[in-house]
Amino acid sequence: MSDLKIRPFAADMPKPIEGESLLGLFSRALERTAIDRLKRGLALAGVQPFGNPSGVSISEKQADALAILFKVDREDIVRRLHPRGSFDHRSTAPIDFFGTKLRTQYLETIFRRVSPRALALSPYHRAIWDLRPLCFDPTTRERLLVTCPVCGEKLRWWFVRGPTHCETCVTDRGFPKTDLRDFPQPLLEFGDEEAIDFVVDLVNPDPKKREVARTRLPAELAEASNSDVFEAVIAIASCFRPEFIRKTIFVGRPLRAGDFEGFTPDLLEIAGRMIIGGRDGFAAGTARLRARMSERKAAHGLFAEVGPLAGTVNDRSLAPVVRAFLVESLQRDLTDTSELGLVRRRLGTVKPKSGGPWLNMQQAHELFGVSKHALQRLAGTGMVETRRADTEQSPVLMNRDEIAPFAALYKDAMDEIRAKAALRISTAELHELADRGVVERIEEPVKSMLDSKTVFRASSVNALLMAIKKRAAPADPARSIRNHLWNAARRLPSPVPWTAIIELILSGDIKVELLRDDGNEWRKWVAPADIEAFETLVRLEQAKRPAALGAWVTRIQAAEMLNVAESSVWKVARAGFLHSKREGRGTVYRRSDVAAAARKFIFLPEMLERSPFKVEHEVGRWLKSVGIEPLSEWSKSVFPIYGRASFERVVSSLPPAIEDVEIEERAAKRVPTDVRRKAVAEVKTGLSVFFVARRLGVSAKALTAWVAHYNEHGEVPPAGKLDGHEDYIRSAIEADPSVSIHAFWQAFKKDKVKVGYTIMSKFIADLGYERDAAGRLVRRSVNLNKKVADHAGAALPGDGRGDVEVLDLRTRDAAE
Repeated sequence: MSDLKIRPFAADMPKPIEGESLLGLFSRALERTAIDRLKRGLALAGVQPFGNPSGVSISEKQADALAILFKVDREDIVRRLHPRGSFDHRSTAPIDFFGTKLRTQYLETIFRRVSPRALALSPYHRAIWDLRPLCFDPTTRERLLVTCPVCGEKLRWWFVRGPTHCETCVTDRGFPKTDLRDFPQPLLEFGDEEAIDFVVDLVNPDPKKREVARTRLPAELAEASNSDVFEAVIAIASCFRPEFIRKTIFVGRPLRAGDFEGFTPDLLEIAGRMIIGGRDGFAAGTARLRARMSERKAAHGLFAEVGPLAGTVNDRSLAPVVRAFLVESLQRDLTDTSELGLVRRRLGTVKPKSGGPWLNMQQAHELFGVSKHALQRLAGTGMVETRRADTEQSPVLMNRDEIAPFAALYKDAMDEIRAKAALRISTAELHELADRGVVERIEEPVKSMLDSKTVFRASSVNALLMAIKKRAAPADPARSIRNHLWNAARRLPSPVPWTAIIELILSGDIKVELLRDDGNEWRKWVAPADIEAFETLVRLEQAKRPAALGAWVTRIQAAEMLNVAESSVWKVARAGFLHSKREGRGTVYRRSDVAAAARKFIFLPEMLERSPFKVEHEVGRWLKSVGIEPLSEWSKSVFPIYGRASFERVVSSLPPAIEDVEIEERAAKRVPTDVRRKAVAEVKTGLSVFFVARRLGVSAKALTAWVAHYNEHGEVPPAGKLDGHEDYIRSAIEADPSVSIHAFWQAFKKDKVKVGYTIMSKFIADLGYERDAAGRLVRRSVNLNKKVADHAGAALPGDGRGDVEVLDLRTRDAAE
């Protein structure tokens, strides 16, 4: 862990609380620091997750650095992570929620949900609040709060305001002002407390409560895991959603965030009782479905009686032991209700997969993992042997051995849209790479299986990306990640020949360095080792093979011309500054419109490159301080668009870069009052605290305190009791250089200010005085004239006793 070179926070870090979420722990810890954004705090440990930080996006490898930064045990971090795994009975990848495997859709990673009453009992964020199916706090039975009652914004994890406050509602000084504990939510009432506790305990972070839930399971589910049973609860509860109760087949689980809004706790209560309540509990659930039987007019038999619940016995997402339990429970229920005279039929049983060379569509789908739609298109090509009865409606049987090679190609296939997205190039450039053999196309029948005109091998696309990464030498850690290939290519005239750039990197003509090893944008992984050589080679390629400039450009080309990210082009069009030919996935833009927009408007990437600022909001604050407002903003301070003429007018007055600033060296830690006033004045102009602090060599935390003191008192706090007495002390020492510091201190206390002897002694030393050989207080100086004279061979006036001038100050003043 010592190789990570992570410095822990100086502040005392809070201890983790049992059941606390990972982001809740980090938020509580960062609240004690000067950091106001969660991502900035995690970046100090080298953790920069792609997308929103969460227990899913943070890996176990990063736990060591986080443990050092926040001064906690590594296991406290690892236990709160949610690594991806695999189910035993299906191919989807779940997450591990404190030992229970759950679908990733069940975990909320973007928004923060809280219980005000629970926060009042103990102010920490419970991990179980992150589960979307549970919209209440298990302890208080209070409905979880998702939006701020004051500002109406959804609660997130962007800013660090503490678990009890809204991160959007802040005072003029940036302090949180909306305490969520002041807004208790309605309490939910449950008619079956045992059933709802059973459902909650299945996924409770506390292992003891998970074991308690297992003691309530029927004997038929003794072999099922908590994950299997919870998935069964969600499947059964989904059948009782009011909007789907009229359905005649299985309707599926809520998988998107919006689907969980109608997933009320009473549905979980019903499903829990159907599992642990035996015959009577299961019958109570089916009775609810039978009560709505008249609404399912198009259904017959079992589907008319219990609707979508009948489809759960064939749901492959459920574990076999769960499906067997549902088959047996439904069969018993049919027997118990036979006196009603309803239509009956035997339920199917859960059977193992059948073998043999001839497979139907379902068997081939399960064996090869190819969708049934793709198999139907494969059968339609005539390139595999099929068998079927004479009728059109009879099942199609396909030969297993003939499907196998096409299934392997199908799994390695990537359509044109995905290939372009992976390589970040246009359609023409992708086909040019294929013509040159850099990537490989796949022909029939796989094209028909994917229902695409052009298909490429995913392995060849991935091999290309791996080859680029392999040819990249390790970059200097001090090199900025903004120097990546994408930014370097923006300086070139459009269109940028990405096909030639890729080939030159693969051939080794363009040397690149690896800046990072994550993300979907490979052009931001690497940076040219020599920017000038890179530009020279690419310009030569542009001269050799000049591109024909069409009237229309793709979104990628528009991004290059505007010097923005590809995902931001549509925001420019949405703001009305760019008109497209057509909407949709294949949107293209008129070249003349894009060129006109590039001449008229300027965006943050270019302004950051041309300014000393390193953070986007610092550019906006400085521009606002000189009277320039954005022409348009996507939302508050998000993707602002400025007029290029306005920026060019003030670009010459930009502050100097940090490397061009000479920070004054101070012998003492005390910062003079005039420096404090200058720092506060610059912050008042709109510059950020961190920007000003770096250039004046002061602490950002101290500068924040000075600004707060100035806002309250109209003046910066003094540097010390002796601040303002410098001239008096100098004149007194020059009047009597032989005076002892102790005697001077005694007189000063009586006439001026009461101050400690040590402070007075250090202050006199800070003013540059020390004792010479004769015992007199004299000014010390780094005699630059002596260094210049020695270099020039000239003699230095004086006695040559080093850096201390031994002339009596009064004598020297008289001589001058």
